[in-house]
This record gives sequence, structure tokens and C-alpha cells, in this order.
Amino acid sequence: MSGYRARRPGRRAPAGGLLPRLLSLPARLHVRWLVIALVMAAAVGLYGRVLATAPPMPPTRAPQTGTATSSPPPRATLP
Repeated sequence: MSGYRARRPGRRAPAGGLLPRLLSLPARLHVRWLVIALVMAAAVGLYGRVLATAPPMPPTRAPQTGTATSSPPPRATLP
């Protein structure tokens, strides 16, 4: 078996730069669930803030009922 080398189990050489190492940090520290929970909480908080601070929707005109014309009611326009 000349020329065949068995690979020894061990750590791989770090591949990539700083960004891949930072992105894999939660997995290496076994805290993926914590990162996911924090990102979800931030997204829900921002969405709730947008909903709470948004201006109210403008009222639309109700369609005219019982008119003599057969044309459809006017559509509401967006500002």
C-alpha cells in the first residue's frame, strides 16, 4: 500500500476569512437556539413598532347604492 495515507481524525484547517468564522461561532458554541430566539424577538419588536406607529388607513368612500346610473362605483385612489 505504498502512496496511501490514512487521514488522521482531527481539526480541519480554518477555511475562509473572518466572516465565515464569525457566522459559525454560534454553532461552535452550541447556542444556535439563543441566536435564533434573539433575531426573532428583534424582528417581532420592530414589526410591532411599525404597526403601532403607523398612521391610520384613510377611509374609503362607500359605494353609492340605489343610484339611477349603471356605472360602477368610483375606486378609492392611493395618495
